[in-house]
Amino acid sequence: MVISSLRLSLFAALAAAGCASQVLPRGPLAPMTLTSADGSTVALDELWRGHSATVLVFWSGECPCVRRYQERVDSLLDRYPADRVRVLGVSSNAGESFADVLRAAKERGVRIPILRDENGRVAESVGAHTTPTAVVIDASGRIRFRGWIDNERLPGEPDRQPWLERAVAGVLEQRDDFASQVPIYGCAITRSLFSSSPCSSCSEHH
Repeated sequence: MVISSLRLSLFAALAAAGCASQVLPRGPLAPMTLTSADGSTVALDELWRGHSATVLVFWSGECPCVRRYQERVDSLLDRYPADRVRVLGVSSNAGESFADVLRAAKERGVRIPILRDENGRVAESVGAHTTPTAVVIDASGRIRFRGWIDNERLPGEPDRQPWLERAVAGVLEQRDDFASQVPIYGCAITRSLFSSSPCSSCSEHH
């Protein structure tokens, strides 16, 4: 679905009004853990170790926005060499069990590995409040990008704004001339101790 420039302006205004945190953390992220599909614990800082860029895409089996972006997210695995760029899904939604998330991903043939952020700490730390928010972390553990993957134009269309791809390319080439934050919208990530923000509802934006 093509999003008009007028609607994108509205989304940006909503985000600026407080739908998502607008300040990127300045230093490396604090130590945290996630759970892999086999039940093992993974330290957050292990995710970017040995990689020039690590892309975290906050994932939900119930979000139609995630479903629309599945092919584009999976294609990132083919676009970049695996030894330089790691692409992972992160499940932080308290309203979905990890088993349900993994089942949905398997049924839909999702290619990216998905980790569980059981208490939502990782999502909160990086300022991810909706799915599929994308976050790019460099080799030092610093967040370099947070936002929407693109403006939802189809790949190859002249007016498409490939925000995530530009950010990854910039990190790989050690440049800073890309937007580090872009509009964030989608389906709200629910947390047991946090209420969902109405302005983050996927259905209200699409």
